[in-house]
Formats: sequence, C-alpha cells, structure tokens
Amino acid sequence: MTRAPAARSRFRCSDVLRTAWSGVVSRPQRTVLASLGVALGIGALTALSGAAASNQAQLLAELDRMGANLAIVTATPGPDDVPVPLPQTAPEMVGRVDGVAEVGVFETAPEDVHVYRTDLVPATETNGLDVAVARPDVLGAIEATLASGRWFDEATRGLPVTVLGRTAADRLGISTPGDRVWIGGHWYGVIGILDSAGLATEIDTAAILGDRWVRDSFAGADIGDLSALYVRAEPGRIDQITDTLPSAASPGSPFVTVSTLTELADARTTADDSLHTLGLVLAGIALLVGAVGIANTMVVTVLERRGEIGLRRSLGARSVHVAVQFLTEAAILALVGGIAGLVLGAAAAAIIAAVSGQPVVIPAEVVAVSPGVAVLVGALAGLAPALRAARLSPTVALRAA
Repeated sequence: MTRAPAARSRFRCSDVLRTAWSGVVSRPQRTVLASLGVALGIGALTALSGAAASNQAQLLAELDRMGANLAIVTATPGPDDVPVPLPQTAPEMVGRVDGVAEVGVFETAPEDVHVYRTDLVPATETNGLDVAVARPDVLGAIEATLASGRWFDEATRGLPVTVLGRTAADRLGISTPGDRVWIGGHWYGVIGILDSAGLATEIDTAAILGDRWVRDSFAGADIGDLSALYVRAEPGRIDQITDTLPSAASPGSPFVTVSTLTELADARTTADDSLHTLGLVLAGIALLVGAVGIANTMVVTVLERRGEIGLRRSLGARSVHVAVQFLTEAAILALVGGIAGLVLGAAAAAIIAAVSGQPVVIPAEVVAVSPGVAVLVGALAGLAPALRAARLSPTVALRAA
C-alpha cells in the first residue's frame, strides 16, 4: 500500500508577513510597550555610541593640536659637523607621502640679523629676539594662531613685512599691526602678531620674515636652505609615516632626523583604544536591555493568545507556521523599535555634543547596522517564546482559552 505524500505548506512569505503584522497592529498598546523597550535599547546604543565618539573626537583633536600627529624633519650634521641641507624638493616629496596632511617649511634665517624697535637702538641690545624665515604653509602645520593682523600669503611673502611672535611684540612695545620695526638695517612693516606660536615655540620670540623676500634681499651661502619641515599626519597615522619621512625628504641620505612627541602619540593611541572598547561595552548593555524587553513581551503574548494558537492548529496550521508567525512578530516589533530608537538616539547624541561643545559624531556603522541588529536581537529574543507556542497542542491550547 503506497502512502500518500504529505501536502506541501501553502503558508507563503506574504502570508507570514500579513499575519504577523495583523498580530502587531491588533494590540497597539502592547506593540508600543514592546517596541519601546527595543527603542530604548537602540536609542541608548546610538546615544552612547554618539556621545562616546564625540568625546573621543574632541579628545583626539586636542591631542593632535598638542602635537600627537606632528613630526619634525631636520638636517643633521655631516662628516665635518656641517648640517647637510635638505633638498629643495623635500616639502613636495614629503607632501606626497600617504598619510601626510600638511607640511610647513622654515628656512634658514640670515646670520647676525636681529629685530629692534627703532634704528637708534644699539646693535648689542637684541632683547633676546631673533629672526625666523617661514613659508605661508607654516601657520596651519604648527597650529599657530593670530592675535591680530594676517599671516603671509603669495603677495606678502616677497615684501619687507614681518609677523611678530607674541613675546617679541610685547618686548618691542607693539600691540597692533601697522607699526614698523628695524631689521637688518631696513624698516619692516608689521602685518600681524601671533597669539600663540603653536608647536614651534621658538618663533614666539622672533620676527618672522617671508621666505621669498629673504632669498631676494639677503646674501649668504645658506640663504634659502630648509631648516625644518613641520609635518602634520592625518589623524591616527603618525606611526605609519614616521619611518617613511627620512627617505621621502632626502632619498639615500643618512643625515636626516625625524622627531615626534612620542608620549603624546602613545597617549592618543591608548585613548582611542580605550574609548572604542567603552563604546562597545555600552552598546552590548543597551542591546541586552532591548532583548530582555522583547523576550518578556513575547512570552506574555504567547500565554494570552493560546486560544488563537489552538484555533490555528485545529484549522490545519503546522507547528512551524505558528513558530514563524511569532518569530516574525518579534522581528517586526524590534524593527519598529530599532528605527524609532535610532532617530531618538541620534537626536540625543547631537544634543549632548552640542551642550558639551563637542563635535557631533554619529558613527556611520551604528546608523547602518542598528535596524539589522534590532531585528536580529528581536528574533533571538522571540525564538524561545515562538518555539513554546509551536509546541502547544491544539486541544490544550483551546482548553486553556
């Protein structure tokens, strides 16, 4: 006797979604409460991740401003204790290194040239002030700021003008641009005064001249030589470029030194790793809260809907149909809560960052994966209640109803 093959299931995907959605919308209060748990979890995940990322961005930016991403390339003395100058192509070659953001160039200053308030001051009364020669790109590379006036540009770098360091201006008794000082036997107009010398502290007590003017106006064997390159790395990439800079600046030369603020760079790496780990831990706690909320809701839902389960089973629904229905309901609840939580969390993170004066940073990976994570967590949380519903026999379910 041949046994008839079992009938195939006709519970299609569209049927699953329609039935699950009916279960969700037919109980709006329970849906709101269940989704609220997931929304709070995903919202907490997004808000905490955003707040941690904003705090991390501000801290790393502060460390970078302090020099964590700075390298200084200089020439070292050769065999005769005479510095071997860096080639003129060094700034361009260093700028091409992957990971380099900015390159600021200082050139060799003329010897025995000092700055005075007037031409009547004796030459020996230098007041501890020096002269420095800079290219226009220095200001950003060393994170210097202007108190007033302006920095060199393509026009002023070739004119008899100067920018004074903060201390140099104080000692010369100059508080605003527009005045003039005596340098190397000529008058120079003051076009700017630094508020902070940034990481090149030596220019705080210097009168800074434009590189093009010095090359055209002063004589000397080393005029126009590069004295130092201040190299800014892209955030977090200082260790990657340090070993490459000597060969990029002067290929084949052993007389190149690259110095970095190692302690700051190490502190930056430690802070980056610690804050990233903290963000992951907080995200895990937030997701656990959402999962517990969905699990509790689905357990209660199964208990309340035993009559419906028994009726469906008696009409021919299989155990797998019941399990898939409740599992899909849990996933839909999680998806609704995940999207709402993502919006609320992003808004909360933005408000926290704005109040704290930090940059608003919402990690892109959090935005991308939050809905999917919510669905996954909801499905896992609803798995046990769904299996419990599937194991109910029709007679027991109907009797309990």
